[in-house]
Formats: sequence, C-alpha cells, structure tokens
Amino acid sequence: MAQWNSNGLHRHIEEIKIFLKHNHKDVLLISETHCTERAYCYIPQYKIYYTNHPDTTAHAGTALIRQTFSHYELPSFKKDFLQATSDKVSLLPCELTISSVYCPPRHNIKEQQFAEFFSTLGLNFLAGGDYNSKSTMWSSRITTTKGRELLKVMENNNYSFLTATPTYWPTDQRKTPDLLDFFVTCGISESYLDITASYDLSSDHSPIIATVSKFVISKQPIPMLHNR
Repeated sequence: MAQWNSNGLHRHIEEIKIFLKHNHKDVLLISETHCTERAYCYIPQYKIYYTNHPDTTAHAGTALIRQTFSHYELPSFKKDFLQATSDKVSLLPCELTISSVYCPPRHNIKEQQFAEFFSTLGLNFLAGGDYNSKSTMWSSRITTTKGRELLKVMENNNYSFLTATPTYWPTDQRKTPDLLDFFVTCGISESYLDITASYDLSSDHSPIIATVSKFVISKQPIPMLHNR
C-alpha cells in the first residue's frame, strides 16, 4: 500500500490512476484531500472512501482508495484536530485495520486525543498519514510538542512506526525537507513489514510505500564502504 499527502485529491486524480496501475498497489491512503460532501471521483477497479473535515469546507480530510477485494469500512474519525478513514481487511491470518490519517498543523494535539483515535482501530492496525508531528525518533529534523505527545502514546501502548526518507519538500528554498508522513503500527511484527520511498506523484509531499507480507520479508543490508 502507498500513503501520500495530495494537497488536493481532485487535481491529481489522473496521475493517481496511472500510479495505481503502474505500481500495482492494493491500497492508497490519501491525506489532505480538500474534498466536500459533493466530491466524487472514479478509478476503475478501485473504491474510494472519504472522511472530510467536520466543518464541511474544502480543506484537510482523508481518503482511502482500495481494490474491491474483501473488506468493510469502519466508522470515520472526524474531529477538527484529526480526520481518519479506516477499513478492515481479512486477507492475513488476522483481521487488520488500515487507516488513512491527517492531522492539521494548527492543532496542538495532546496524548489523550491521539489515544482516543488509536483506540478505534482495534488490536492490529496500520495507520499511515501526515501526522504533522515531528520527532527525531522517526527521523524528523527536530522534535515538536505534538511529536512528544504522539511518542508518549506509542510508548505507553507498545506501538511501532515505519518511516522512509524525508517526505515533505517545501517550495521555499530557505526551508529544509523534513519527515511528516509515516505509518504507526500495532500487532504486526517488523519482520513482516517493509517500507520504501517513492517519487512518482507531484505534490509538496512524496509518497511512501508499505508492504505487509504473510511471510518474513528478507531485507538487504545497508551497503557499506568498508567491513569491520
């Protein structure tokens, strides 16, 4: 599955179709969709679920685009500080919740608010999105207050995270790229997970691609210029 902050879903729908077809992705998690209740998109062989901002205006929001294999939609999490679209799938030995998450940057979310959201996902989940929460633990440049609050929830509940390279590429050349998009996981061993970066979609954010396998994933060691 892939995760991407589109900064507006509708203006990217044609390149999303090409991306899904070319990369054979089962699921695409979209954050910052800017959709309203009147929004409608069609992608052949895929179904789109939306969670819009509770004030019904065209900003923030999430979407989950997935192939039409066995799954069912869970109730949306729709608060001004966090929007999430979630699906339950049963392709693996256990049921797994997949969630697309967006946290608007202007809200200073506390530990209890993050915990309220994660409690809706069940025992096994993979929640990917733009959390707008920075921590050096998951390779952001700095640690912010929101990042500390999210880290508390992860440590208290034994959650893990999946990150790749920087995902946010500011248009202002005076600003430095940073990591804002990542996956929070629970109930899945890291041996069955893998993550890579992608640069196939046009936005100020780049996609990340997570793989969930029924079998242990063989990972290549990081290339080194010298041995021990």
